[in-house]
Amino acid sequence: LAAAWQYAKRTGRTLVIDWRGSCYLDQPFTNAFRVFFEQVHDIAGVRVICDDRVNSLSLPGPFFPTWWNRPSIDCVYRPDEQIFRERDELRQLFETKDDTCANTVVCDACLMWACDQEAERQIFRSIKLRSEIQTRIDAIHREQ
Repeated sequence: LAAAWQYAKRTGRTLVIDWRGSCYLDQPFTNAFRVFFEQVHDIAGVRVICDDRVNSLSLPGPFFPTWWNRPSIDCVYRPDEQIFRERDELRQLFETKDDTCANTVVCDACLMWACDQEAERQIFRSIKLRSEIQTRIDAIHREQ
């Protein structure tokens, strides 16, 4: 999330946090971000969309990485090799400090350490756990 936010800030893009299909939920069309975190509209000047609008958004192409320009039916299964290739392409794009001519950049790969520590700190300062999640964490912490 921090790497995607840093890229969006640098390039003047909107950040769409779409965590549907999460392994942490049994509802494939529910955005996991909103299950665990409070609604956020802006992170340090970057417009954020992370609510139920993700279910009806039609993001404009072309897309980067190019895999996402394929017909939807072809994108149902992404082999591990493709995910790793996308991660490497995204990391290279982010590290060069360039932008792409693609209208939509899809960050659907783990990008650990693809941003600086200040970006990570900004995310941790800007997003807050939902109160019921925080309450459960606090109870476990007290018990343990």
